[in-house]
Amino acid sequence: MQKKISVIETITITTLTQFTSFIETKCLGEYMLFRGQSQDWDLLPKISRVIPKEGISILDMETRMLEDFKRLSKPFLTKIPSNEWEWLGLAQHHGLPTRLLDWSRNPLAALWFTVNNPPESDTGVVWVFDAPEEDILMTKNIVTLNPYNGNSTMIFQPELSSVRIQSQNGWFTVHKYMNESEKFLPFQKNSMYNGFLKKIIIPDSSFYKFRFQLDRMGVNKLSLFPDLDGAAQYSEWVNSFLKDEMKSILD
Repeated sequence: MQKKISVIETITITTLTQFTSFIETKCLGEYMLFRGQSQDWDLLPKISRVIPKEGISILDMETRMLEDFKRLSKPFLTKIPSNEWEWLGLAQHHGLPTRLLDWSRNPLAALWFTVNNPPESDTGVVWVFDAPEEDILMTKNIVTLNPYNGNSTMIFQPELSSVRIQSQNGWFTVHKYMNESEKFLPFQKNSMYNGFLKKIIIPDSSFYKFRFQLDRMGVNKLSLFPDLDGAAQYSEWVNSFLKDEMKSILD
């Protein structure tokens, strides 16, 4: 893999026009992935923030949680995942802490995940990852690989095992646990991907504007979560105000 420069390009964007222009001119790679965050957290999988019960390691906890999920979820599934990768993807999309980090091929979906709720800090971010093609594990090649034993962070496109994955055009990075430090390495600090990341800063004052504009373009809770939960939450939103939306009217 060709190594790029290590500086992360960062830009502040306040309008949807600026956002789409940046995507059209600066995001030209074959496999561009996007991740929206309401705050500028490290790029770490959710499991890195979960505290194991006393006496078990984070890796033991990871195994136990997924085994419980497999056992408990089967009555609700019309199709049983055929390998560990599919189980991980399904568990991730239903909220189980895993070593996966969500990305999307759809930049507007990533932007929605940044701004869909009132801001809790001064800025949100949309991360842009120009994924090297040679590092992507396609579905047909991963069956024989163990997602827990990789020597490095991996990138893969999951099977469309749920409507949510399809609607969100979901991809994942699979993060390696560092045995020496007993933690997961933040993706933006992974030297393997120096120069393959960009960061778009979204000021808190722009959240509500983006939210309404994205809805007009068909990107909203219902389109990204096309189920009864999404329908209920979208119905609530279109008929009420969030805190920052009400504040914008009062101002």
